[in-house]
Amino acid sequence: MNPLSSGRDLRERPGAKRMEAPLIDRRDFLKAGATAAVSTALCMPAIRTARAATQLTFFTPFGFSPDYIEIMNAKSGGHFARAGLDVTVRGAQGTAQAMQQLITGEAHIIRAAPIDQMRLVQTQNLPLTAISTLYQSSNFYLISSKDKPITRAEDLKGKTIGVVSVAGTTSIYLDIMLKKGGLTKDDVKRQTTGNGPGAFQLVKQGRIDGFIATHVATIPLERAGEQITYFSSDKYSPMPNQGYLTTRGFAEKNPEAAVAFIKAVKASVEEILTQPHRPIFERAAKEFEIQGIRDMDNILAISKNWPSLLLSQGRENLLRNVPELWTSGVDVLADVGFLKPTAATDFYTNEYFDKAVKV
Repeated sequence: MNPLSSGRDLRERPGAKRMEAPLIDRRDFLKAGATAAVSTALCMPAIRTARAATQLTFFTPFGFSPDYIEIMNAKSGGHFARAGLDVTVRGAQGTAQAMQQLITGEAHIIRAAPIDQMRLVQTQNLPLTAISTLYQSSNFYLISSKDKPITRAEDLKGKTIGVVSVAGTTSIYLDIMLKKGGLTKDDVKRQTTGNGPGAFQLVKQGRIDGFIATHVATIPLERAGEQITYFSSDKYSPMPNQGYLTTRGFAEKNPEAAVAFIKAVKASVEEILTQPHRPIFERAAKEFEIQGIRDMDNILAISKNWPSLLLSQGRENLLRNVPELWTSGVDVLADVGFLKPTAATDFYTNEYFDKAVKV
């Protein structure tokens, strides 16, 4: 048993218990002492390789959403096993918790948004690095009613906008839009509305003018015939959206594991891009309690959007950290004061990706 994979396996299958870890507030986490975390990450020992497979622990940021099917399929479809890995897949109760698991060594790799990673690297001096990008474009949209549409940043003045969380990623995207539209933070009121189609009811009631959410909201609303209009956050802030994060110390001491992980995920993604999705979800559901799995039609409708997210930089860049995209993200975040000006390469590496795809 790998000492870095301690704790019971919390893959969510029928009858499995959910994690009982507390929900961690992003702001409290950012204020937490980083010295011990950095020490742990830098001194993390190399993982042991069992005779059959190398053991890893992976955390999603929010449980077992259908949006994480590439990781669930890597497990249930045997892609991790074929790459020589025995991966325990767990679901955190928020990005901050997943980050904490990573920097304390309870997780080896997590899925997260670069926008969450970058601030921690700069403000807490944490040795975090992205080894691969999954979504090459944003899956966040500003959604409003066709009756009172918000189609550009300038339209936000005097509006009340819903965000997933006040201190989270969607709030940062809103700050970027305001900056690009020549507005200030005080020009907009914010309300926490979560990430789901239910927020549109608040728009219809006149309690908010629009909200920022992912395709988990837009596609069900369109299927229901709601009169919505929306635009991607990429309109003002093109940057990598979702990817795989580890510590520099872990990757440097376990390069074979990092390469094998990318190979397995790439095989899983290729299957998702080329094969029917229903059997993939049904197979994964035997091991994981996938959120909303009873409404398979909705899940399949949402999954049709994935090629646009995965392949927006071309198939040749599938899962690659595209330098130009990272530079664009760092520049726009520095422009709004979220980051100090720096080189994009402070946050990512293609060293392990290049080895994974090398023939």
